[in-house]
Amino acid sequence: MTSQVQNKTGLEMMQMKITKLLVPKEKYNIKCPYEMTPEFIVIHNTENDASAIAEISYMIGNNNKVSFHCAVDDERVVQGVEFNRNTWNAGDGSNGSGNRKGIAIEICYSKSGGEKFQEAERLAAEYTAILLKKYGWGIDKVKKHQDFSGKYCPRRTLDNGWDKFINMVKNYMKDKPIDNNIESGSDEPVRTYQNGSTSENVYADTDCTKKIGSLNPREKCDCFGIFNDRAMVRYQVDGTNNYKIGFCKWTDGVK
Repeated sequence: MTSQVQNKTGLEMMQMKITKLLVPKEKYNIKCPYEMTPEFIVIHNTENDASAIAEISYMIGNNNKVSFHCAVDDERVVQGVEFNRNTWNAGDGSNGSGNRKGIAIEICYSKSGGEKFQEAERLAAEYTAILLKKYGWGIDKVKKHQDFSGKYCPRRTLDNGWDKFINMVKNYMKDKPIDNNIESGSDEPVRTYQNGSTSENVYADTDCTKKIGSLNPREKCDCFGIFNDRAMVRYQVDGTNNYKIGFCKWTDGVK
């Protein structure tokens, strides 16, 4: 689902792409072991220059007790954990309020900054406003990682002025309508991808310039839909509990 609204404050709300690539339930014990009723939003910067899809893919794929709900880049919001599960994002311990009560949002492209980060931060502010409206929260429910562990994060957002980000969220809240469909986003129901009779390369990008792995002949895995004429797949790595997300050229395998 996408939405487009013109805010009376002059901030243009472009078409928002929201995609769910959720942690599989067999990894809940590592990534999001506790049920959660969210009480606020925690803002982070990623400190690298990866896309939102890449951030979520890496988070899902490793076995580290580090996780977050959403990553936002200059094009889309990608959700990796449902909002009724906790994440290990705030550095305040297993029972800390940041880790147990906050919706964690990572803003991408913060290492180098520039236009891509600025647009990611703008989109994150708009999405934050949507969540505040959805839960009936005020602006006081927007927190920073630093509030829970003392870590200087979100670094670039803090360098640029935390109040600047908060004011951007406030402006989006003024005229932002509540869209009851926004929760499920633009994601399709997870489908199955079955490879053909030969091995199929899996790439990190839809241009298929960086190979990250491959699927065996007739191998089945999850498919999240078609992006730029490529099938987005999530597959287990060599039968382990590790997962990768990438793109396949052959789209006929989507069932």
